[in-house]
Amino acid sequence: MHADEEEFCGSDEMGMGVDALKLIFEIILFLIPLVVGAKYGPMALIGTAGLSVFIMVEVLRLQPAAPPFGAIFIVLAVICASAAMAAAGGMEFLIRLAGAAMARHPRQIPVIGPLFVWLFTVLSGTGNITFALIPIMYEVSYSAKIRPERILATANAVCQLALMASPVAAVTVTFLALTEKADNSLGKMLLITIPASLIATVVTSLFMARWGKNLDDDPEYQRRLAAGEVEPPTPVSSGRTDQLPLPARAALSAYIFFGGVVVIVVLGFFSGLRPSFPTTTAAGVTGSTTVSMSYIIPMVMFAVAGIIMIVCRLKTAKVMDEPIIGTGLIAALLLLAVPVLAGTVIDAHIEWVQSFVSSALGVTVLLFALILFFLSALIQSQVAAVNVLIPVALSAGLATGPMTGMLGAASGNNLLASIGRFGQSCILTDKTGSTKQGSFLLNGSFFLPMLLSAVIAVAVGLILQAFVY
Repeated sequence: MHADEEEFCGSDEMGMGVDALKLIFEIILFLIPLVVGAKYGPMALIGTAGLSVFIMVEVLRLQPAAPPFGAIFIVLAVICASAAMAAAGGMEFLIRLAGAAMARHPRQIPVIGPLFVWLFTVLSGTGNITFALIPIMYEVSYSAKIRPERILATANAVCQLALMASPVAAVTVTFLALTEKADNSLGKMLLITIPASLIATVVTSLFMARWGKNLDDDPEYQRRLAAGEVEPPTPVSSGRTDQLPLPARAALSAYIFFGGVVVIVVLGFFSGLRPSFPTTTAAGVTGSTTVSMSYIIPMVMFAVAGIIMIVCRLKTAKVMDEPIIGTGLIAALLLLAVPVLAGTVIDAHIEWVQSFVSSALGVTVLLFALILFFLSALIQSQVAAVNVLIPVALSAGLATGPMTGMLGAASGNNLLASIGRFGQSCILTDKTGSTKQGSFLLNGSFFLPMLLSAVIAVAVGLILQAFVY
């Protein structure tokens, strides 16, 4: 009997050892695409994620996770509308408006610059418009002899944080789609995310306005100035004459786009304006269901794209030539690859994952923000991180209100901004040398405003959600 017990214990330990090795292999398969993506870019991440999922399914016999097709549908719709507006000249129209306003008030650029980034990101649902604002913010700040780092680093943080406050941003709509059945609504979300992100933007801008040495005291800038690597600052005119004329319907395309945003906000706040249809459950109980905003938003955005193309007489080829189309395609593919990769591993160990999350949230709900922050940084996608974490948090019993309040933590995808496309654009644009990558990335110009804005947004969001939910 004693020998039988020893044999049973030995086989049990062996089984546990095999399970442990299998789990380690799964984690390695999950991490490899992230490492490859960090070195070779998002397309490499997408390809290796597909390879990892194939090995998990065919070799380890794990059940593949379902792709978030609803979120992908929304991303494509918003990108189509944004590309149509850009092709019609609407983006350039907005950029010139912002540039003229900033040039008229150069001494206030540390606050005005990030505020324009926040506003345009919220209205357009994409941070890509920041690319065009970077040289304007640099030119205006340098002309006023203000350290450009203060504006550019803050703007880099804001363009990611503001996405959580946009009714047409993919991360907002994905979060709403996952939590709508838990008594969440777009109206409730915006009542929290808009003021939280706006307050975080203003406070961070005011703090960064005094960050770093003034240009007159900066040895690197003085060296570049003496060596002729940068021209001395000169006043910027608010009315530039070297710009090409805008297309005739450029302003109209922007108005049409923002009209669509207004329609989405109104339908999100007032669910009674959306149609309802009768339903019958499996138990024979009849009721009604209101059309979800997950359907309304892409329908409105596709309609906006179509109206802009008709009214502004755009050809498909012109819209497809817009850079935002390529960016949007990568975003959609990332949303297809990363959640499936992470979901395949998580679904295989869902009980353990739920237990871990429940234990963490039992200590403090603030750990949700920490997990979301680092998951966004690891995956380098706000949408993918939300799509992975929210279902687990819901199943662990976390209420929608606190999650909405902490949504600003998803800006953790900006943790390594120094090597990101926005960060590199700021560094290359800043000829004074004030905006730095840093010797080990985290000590560069972007870490402090990113962390400060995220912490403030989460703190304000948690306070506001107590009154909204």
